[in-house]
Amino acid sequence: MTDLRRSKGEATRERILTEALTLFAEKGYAQTTMREIAAKAECSLGLAYRYFKSKDTMVLALYERMVTQFAEEASELPSGPLAQRWGRAIRNEFVRLEPNRGALLGLTSVGMTPGRITQVLGQEADPMRRRMLTIFHEIVAGSRDAPRPEVAEAFSTLFYALYLVLVLFWLQDASPGQRVTHQLIAFGEEMLGRLRLVLRLPWATEGLVKLGGLLGPVLKGERA
Repeated sequence: MTDLRRSKGEATRERILTEALTLFAEKGYAQTTMREIAAKAECSLGLAYRYFKSKDTMVLALYERMVTQFAEEASELPSGPLAQRWGRAIRNEFVRLEPNRGALLGLTSVGMTPGRITQVLGQEADPMRRRMLTIFHEIVAGSRDAPRPEVAEAFSTLFYALYLVLVLFWLQDASPGQRVTHQLIAFGEEMLGRLRLVLRLPWATEGLVKLGGLLGPVLKGERA
């Protein structure tokens, strides 16, 4: 009975979140109220607040769901060259994000507001960013041409930073079917394949590791 209640509760929570995303896409984040979300999810306002204290906590729940789904997809990537595994992981991610593009576009401002709990680089999202770094590290380490550990760590950091930039660009990309974004992914995959040759040079490896070291603390949420 406990498992049944838990499953029903999880289904209700997911329904509320899904309907909230629909409203965020249709009306915008600021214009959507908790009462409207509850009505669309066909539940009481009290029940909606039971699962989510605010709209901001819904955004955090969305982040968590995105990370979990990305982890599941990444775990199923076939073995292959690093460039190929990266390209496939990113393409799969955008296919999965497409149905929620409108909602994510509406959340851009709250995701970038300093001090807000929904800030992508904020403290509340620290655990999710660290998990994303781990996932990217697994993508790198699982490739047939995986670099040595310190370089793999740098790649993981840069891949996650690039992921955040690509998502932001994709949300603003007005080309048909976000064609330019997909062209950028193809270009990145091509350049990554060539980069393996450049990294044989000590200065290139040192530069990559240094860049990863600069970005790593920010993405991990390490604050002075």
